[in-house]
Amino acid sequence: MRKKLFWLFALLLVSVWLHHVWLRVGKPTMTDEIRAKSGKKSIRLSVGSTAYELREGEGVPIVLVNGFSMPSVIWQNTFQALNDAGHTVLRYDLYGRGFSDRPNAKYDADLYVTQLKDLTDKIFPKQKIILCGLSMGGAISISFADKYPKKIEKLILIAPAGFPMETPAAAKIAKAPLIGDYIGRVGARRALEKSMANIVSTAIPPAIASEALQQTEYAGYADAIVSTLRHMNLTGLEETYTRVGRTSLPVLLIWGKKDKVIPFANAALVRKAIPKADFLELENAGHIPTVDEPAKTHAQILEFLGAE
Repeated sequence: MRKKLFWLFALLLVSVWLHHVWLRVGKPTMTDEIRAKSGKKSIRLSVGSTAYELREGEGVPIVLVNGFSMPSVIWQNTFQALNDAGHTVLRYDLYGRGFSDRPNAKYDADLYVTQLKDLTDKIFPKQKIILCGLSMGGAISISFADKYPKKIEKLILIAPAGFPMETPAAAKIAKAPLIGDYIGRVGARRALEKSMANIVSTAIPPAIASEALQQTEYAGYADAIVSTLRHMNLTGLEETYTRVGRTSLPVLLIWGKKDKVIPFANAALVRKAIPKADFLELENAGHIPTVDEPAKTHAQILEFLGAE
């Protein structure tokens, strides 16, 4: 009986492992051909290829940095609104997301800041930039501004990560060795679907939802998400915010009061660290104010961009 149970258990382990492997090798690898068919440009950087879209305009280029699980398509209306107003705008997919490569690397702040530095050095080699970071993109942006202050003209933070917040149970499990990797590969798409219902107080436009889910069809997305959970500092950046707050860098902070991802209460912590920041709170917006209250959000951004 014991011998039979042993072999059944061994068979179960092998089956789970083979399924784990198949969840990656059974999916296509992101390539330049796939990016081109989807209308994305691609640029080879030090760690991998990055998918991006650039609209030419006037003035200091604005770079949009997306968050934890949603790719740069989340910026669709902001990208258009800023360019319609005459600005040069760049949006790109973080490594592991959207149509960018999924390198075999530690997905931490160093990786994302390096990607942003490589990208802007190649596309805007002699220009300063204006950074606009959403959620984890805010944490990346504040880290970039801290490390490369001479590259930044202005900084826009929308519900940025970096201060204490509650970690969902699923995220805690995903951090566990081995089992977390398997659960991540099994549940990545479902987790993304669930998150899209929570990040806005209205609804994610279907075209944005479709492209966001498309990223899960390619190998490496789930592994990148799990690695980010394990290695990206999303709750302990108070000192970084404070250092940036001591500089003369103009900062705009925007937060929706119905945010279910990063609590609106954290806005007070960011404002304490950056006391000179302009601040817009939005009564009816969730985690993505650019979707929930685009008119007010974009009007405030454009006013901030036009300020001397």
